[in-house]
Amino acid sequence: MQQFLNEFFNPTAIPGHISYCLLITSMLMRRMLFLRLFAIGAGSFSGTYYALHGDSVLLFWEFVFTSVNVIQLLILLIENRLSRFTPEEQTFIDRALRGVEKAHARRLIRLGEWREVGDGTTLIDEDTTPSHLYFIVNGAADIRRHGRNVGVVGPGDFLGEMSYLTGKQATATVTTVTPVRVLCFERETLHAHLAKNPEVRHSLEGGFNRNLVDKLVKINVADPEMSGNPA
Repeated sequence: MQQFLNEFFNPTAIPGHISYCLLITSMLMRRMLFLRLFAIGAGSFSGTYYALHGDSVLLFWEFVFTSVNVIQLLILLIENRLSRFTPEEQTFIDRALRGVEKAHARRLIRLGEWREVGDGTTLIDEDTTPSHLYFIVNGAADIRRHGRNVGVVGPGDFLGEMSYLTGKQATATVTTVTPVRVLCFERETLHAHLAKNPEVRHSLEGGFNRNLVDKLVKINVADPEMSGNPA
């Protein structure tokens, strides 16, 4: 035990301790920018540790690790700087992708398709699995269950998110009552993208949850018996 304590508190071991602390911290980061920054710090201190102990092989691999993270960080910063959004895209980001890097938000939006939908169009049918997830930019739509109007959705609302999250069929029919402009995502394409991008997935699911609360309030006001059953 004494030998362990002597080695643990040896001044030459301090860079190694700092390196592991930074590496663990990087694993806790949801924003890729911070993950890269902490990883670079971890690699730098780890490299210092191996240099002090004369381990040139591990020093080389720490250099490679740090260099890769520096390159990825530069790519991310450049993409963030070059990313520009239309007012409609910014509305989607503000509602659904809070805290997500601009570059990652741009990649997600590119997966979607902007559509103009006429009034009287059914976007989601009750007791079916929606093929798309919708985000309304302008216009309005009715939510009906068993033919009864239980609420209205409009700008800033998602459609089909509960079915997307649970894998179950929609519990209501959604039909436009005015011309509507939506950003829509094909269900399987979105699922595959989010599986590879946990930062975006966490943020988007947070947007779903916030919007779900808003819709539950609207539906509960319209029909208290329907609380808990949005589309």
